[in-house]
Amino acid sequence: MSRIFISYRRDDSAGYAGRLYDRLSERFGQGQIFMDIDTIEPGLDFVEVIEKAVGSCGVLIALIGRQWLTITDATGHRRLDNPEDFVRLEIATALDRNIRVIPVLVRGATMPRSTDLPDALKKLARRNALEISDTRFHYDVDRLIETLEKVLGVSEPAPPTPKVRRREKAAPARQPFEPEMVLIPAGEFLMGSDPSVDEDAQDHEQPQHTLSLPDYYLTKTPVTNAQYAAFVQATGHRQPEHWKDRKPPSGQEDHPVVWVSWHDAVAYCGWLSEVTGRPYRLPSEAEWEKGARGDDGRLWPWGNQWDAKRCNTIESGKGDTTPVGAYPQGASPYELLDMAGNVWEWTRSVHKSYPYDPDDGREDLEAPDTVRRVLRGGSWDDYRGSARCVERSRGYPDSSADDLGFRLVSPVGSDF
Repeated sequence: MSRIFISYRRDDSAGYAGRLYDRLSERFGQGQIFMDIDTIEPGLDFVEVIEKAVGSCGVLIALIGRQWLTITDATGHRRLDNPEDFVRLEIATALDRNIRVIPVLVRGATMPRSTDLPDALKKLARRNALEISDTRFHYDVDRLIETLEKVLGVSEPAPPTPKVRRREKAAPARQPFEPEMVLIPAGEFLMGSDPSVDEDAQDHEQPQHTLSLPDYYLTKTPVTNAQYAAFVQATGHRQPEHWKDRKPPSGQEDHPVVWVSWHDAVAYCGWLSEVTGRPYRLPSEAEWEKGARGDDGRLWPWGNQWDAKRCNTIESGKGDTTPVGAYPQGASPYELLDMAGNVWEWTRSVHKSYPYDPDDGREDLEAPDTVRRVLRGGSWDDYRGSARCVERSRGYPDSSADDLGFRLVSPVGSDF
């Protein structure tokens, strides 16, 4: 039987569970890790398999996200004390048999209090927890692996196993022109402006509302000239108007590409998806905003106080684009760069009123060119108010400008 059991809630930490399964399988071997989506065969009794697997494991890892105590389903909310909850069953079985339980906190979660837990799980609140953040994922997992090695008495590396992802084909090789992606964890965030705290709040940014998104990946920076050049040269697609001979201006290879229309950006996404085998598209404005501000409703990616030294806007005095990543101190909570200033960024969304509703037609890729798409982030040619995380400009899909670029999104399940 498996030596390590990963207990997780699908609607709370499935994205982290999959990544953790892959890392632990590399270290200890795939047959040593139990996670239900991979290990339980069709037709077997779920409860019997879990009790047997937990009882024979050496360590149970309890992945705890911010929604861990509450299960949301079609009927509403169910508390963790529901006797049919398998997470409760897994952990209670381990605690009852004195099996080591390691709480692992993800997505900024904190340890539950003893008073919030059913009697069978109260011992869990006294366990020392380990935190795994997205920005330090590999470092934090290495710390967990060190603990597991000690608990399990493992010193030698596991025999090599095929590089096959969970229920996925082997990952296609990374191309040198592919952008770096950052995981944006699932959960709620505040979308839109609150005029009581934002003096620049505009009517079309209101009302501020809470929105929940699943896990997704967002490019760390806007698409660069060098990355876009690979597309132009491979396909013969029209080049940005200031390029010559299908090449960007010398010395600006790492600047964000500009003079691209919404249609150009969509075409680039289609080409990149085809040549890499990974799905890419433009972000919705909701995906863009969460990546820029995190879940605490901040005004700018770095916080609530304006600082001209953290981004490229008119206040910086640059008068043109700057290399992507030139303002690391302006990073968002997820370490995304250039979310404020440098270039406006196309989203897939049609500009409509709030609250944001993805099912009201605003994410229709076939909408006519007479309707405008949302632009986000401000640019080198705009003032500080346009660099706020909530600013919603708009442009016709066939338009382009010297301060207009884009970044990409990809769903969880892509191999980055």
